[in-house]
Amino acid sequence: MLITATLLGVIVLSMISSFFLYSNISKLQIKHDNVEKILFMRQYQYELLRTTIAFNEAIPSLKAQIGHAGFDDWFNVLWSRTQSINTGIVGSNVLKSGFNYNKLNDALQTIDNTLYKDRNITDDSLKDIQNIFYRLIRDSHLYQQQRDAIYQEVEIEKQKNIFHYYRNSLILSSLTLFFGFIVSSFLYRNTQKLLSMQQQLERMVTKRTLALNDKNVELINEVKERYIVEEQLVKSQSQIEDAKERAVKQLNYDPLTKLASRTLFTDRFNHCLIKAQRTDTKIALLFLDLDRFKHVNDTLGHSVGDELLKKTATRIKDALRQGDTAARFGGDEFAVLLPDISGINHVQIIAQRILKALNTPFILSGHESYISASIGVSLYPADGKTVEQLLRKADNAMYKAKDKGKNTYQFFTHEMEVEANRRRQMETALHAAVKLLDFKLVYQPIINLESGETEGAEALIRWQDKQGQAISPATFIPIAEELGLISKIGSWVLEEACTQAVIWQKACELPLKISVNLSSRQFQNNDLAKLIVNVLAKTGLAPQNLALEITESLLMVDEKQIMQQLKSIRELGVHLAIDDFGTGYSSLSYLKKFPINILKIDRSFIKDLNVDQNDAELVKGILSLAKSLQLSVVAEGVEEKGQLDFLAENGCKHIQGYYFSKPLSSEALITFINAKKAKQLKTAL
Repeated sequence: MLITATLLGVIVLSMISSFFLYSNISKLQIKHDNVEKILFMRQYQYELLRTTIAFNEAIPSLKAQIGHAGFDDWFNVLWSRTQSINTGIVGSNVLKSGFNYNKLNDALQTIDNTLYKDRNITDDSLKDIQNIFYRLIRDSHLYQQQRDAIYQEVEIEKQKNIFHYYRNSLILSSLTLFFGFIVSSFLYRNTQKLLSMQQQLERMVTKRTLALNDKNVELINEVKERYIVEEQLVKSQSQIEDAKERAVKQLNYDPLTKLASRTLFTDRFNHCLIKAQRTDTKIALLFLDLDRFKHVNDTLGHSVGDELLKKTATRIKDALRQGDTAARFGGDEFAVLLPDISGINHVQIIAQRILKALNTPFILSGHESYISASIGVSLYPADGKTVEQLLRKADNAMYKAKDKGKNTYQFFTHEMEVEANRRRQMETALHAAVKLLDFKLVYQPIINLESGETEGAEALIRWQDKQGQAISPATFIPIAEELGLISKIGSWVLEEACTQAVIWQKACELPLKISVNLSSRQFQNNDLAKLIVNVLAKTGLAPQNLALEITESLLMVDEKQIMQQLKSIRELGVHLAIDDFGTGYSSLSYLKKFPINILKIDRSFIKDLNVDQNDAELVKGILSLAKSLQLSVVAEGVEEKGQLDFLAENGCKHIQGYYFSKPLSSEALITFINAKKAKQLKTAL
């Protein structure tokens, strides 16, 4: 096909070239009007020359002012020729080709006036007339040269074009002949192949037809089977509809509590929002979180926790009005939508009803359990105009309710927004600080009252933000625990403190011990003992010179898991201490069961030791309990001489507090230890 198309194209181009060749050859004929124009101008030139010759012959007669009939005849002939140039058809063609008629007419008019009208014939006038004839002859000659040159260029150009078209026609004809030969050879060679292919295709068509007949039988059977399947599909259509309804219900409702899902809650809020905008009414959004729900889950199991969530959902729903919406957002978080609110009192009544309903004891797996909730409240349009804004602000208010002691409700305020922003800024800064480990440690000495020596120190973390403001560990440590950053911080503190303890031992030549606080979040991974082994091996600190402080609440989380990790740590030879003892949930059973060997009495009991008899008796009881269980005791927050004397009288051997020293840098602690050693030596001498 490609060769045939090329051949046709070459033939067409050859025909076009032949046409242009013929057209140009036809133009080589001399046109009739050109011949007439040439003859006309030759006659004009001849007559001009004859008139000039006649004038030269008549000059003597003209000077004598006698007859000059020969000149007059030729001059009249020249006048006639001039008129035919201006009026005749051939003359008009001459004018178009560039002949200057006006100049010729003016010259003849000048001669006529001089010789026949004025008759003022002088030698000068005759000389002027002679010059006029010479100029006319020269102009005629120049015109003839110019015209002949133009004709010559035109004819040469025509000949070039004719040669060009002839050459193209010859090339195209050659190409046509060449491609024709190729096509003929190709067709001749492939005729037999085409015939063979035709026979083969006929055989294939016959074979395919038979196969299609067989396939047709199969399709008929398949159609029958499809009819059967369609009947089954029609029968299962109702089942599909039921499944669709169940899917919609799962999307819009929480499968555990049967309350609205977050999706349905948002949809209903948007509908209420449109109505509130139209009627200029208010909407309240309550965000509710159960207090100590994790404790129920951890101690009684997840199945009991699910049962508690279902009963909680029922009580919340019963406490609402018709038209209110309760939803579960996940875990132990619930949200309540209250449309058409007339005022804050209305919201307070409903919040109080929810809290009262939840304060009633729950019967879970045959056991009576108590639970409470913290509720945050935001209002439309005062606190926001979208569900996202109101949920965020209600969530802030809920955390404020937890800070105020839980089992209460709190309305959102602008101060909460400021506090939330400050919290977000602190989270961002804390992420950056953890990435760069931009913290430092200070160390508070622990004094042995019997020997008077510095027995060790507790490592305390410190952090300053970019503005240089010191942020209390009580503020940023809980945030680090919530953000999952505490493990990295704790690992750094442990390694840094152990490294400094080895430096002190070499500098002071004393077996100083270092105490490091551990977060309960660090026990969530089961590799804490492995971390301690690696740190001790890296720093070279002996295990007996390391004490790890934990809180009492840790012992309540997961007894089996905590027991396993604490035993692994004690088997390393590391000491375990309960920090802030007396403020949590510890009991004798926990103290006996867990491998604890140090109790640290909280500073809140030491503070009023000499003025509050209850605190004094409590401290005595702790010291007595520790003695009976063979546990060491460290009293924290000792600031006065009276506190020190009381503790010494009741057998407390280890003291920590401002009475001896505030927390010091690593270098300052070495100075403190050496100064105390020098003072002891001076006293002994």
